[in-house]
Amino acid sequence: MNWKIGVGIVTLLSSVLIAPAMAQDPMGVSSEIERTATTSPQEKIAYAESSNQEIRDAEKQIAKLLEASRKDGDAEAIECLVNRLTSVRALLQVSESAELQMKDAIAIGDDDRANHEFRKIAVAISKTRMLLAEAQRCASDQQLQSGTTLTEWEVEGPDSVAPTTPDLTTTGVGITPPAVSPFR
Repeated sequence: MNWKIGVGIVTLLSSVLIAPAMAQDPMGVSSEIERTATTSPQEKIAYAESSNQEIRDAEKQIAKLLEASRKDGDAEAIECLVNRLTSVRALLQVSESAELQMKDAIAIGDDDRANHEFRKIAVAISKTRMLLAEAQRCASDQQLQSGTTLTEWEVEGPDSVAPTTPDLTTTGVGITPPAVSPFR
């Protein structure tokens, strides 16, 4: 095969396979920005303030989950929650700084700069929501794993001998199932 044809095929396949993946927005950031792109300066300020409060609330929730995990001595949950808490705290710093810079840009009439800072806040709140969900999963996974269930089995039968392995070669309706492996 000619190498130019091979490169052409790879390019075509990558554009077909990668473009739809890039179009998907798993965090919902694009829809968040699009929804709020036509807002007035006052609405942008209100959005920034409420978003930063939501990030602060998420930080508090993750800190409480971390405290509970530390009391339980669950090392995996602690590590998972510390990572999420650190990320949320960094996002809060970025978002609070963006809010101040956005307010300054609005005050001097720099719409481009204000929109840029506004987008930072939209990304930060979307990422925070994702991190909060992950943190809740960390805590709940560890709670589920820590609750051990013990099941006791009693074998009934002659002399309490375990039953033999059932014959799986027939279905019980007179039909032998097809072979699923050549190593039978």
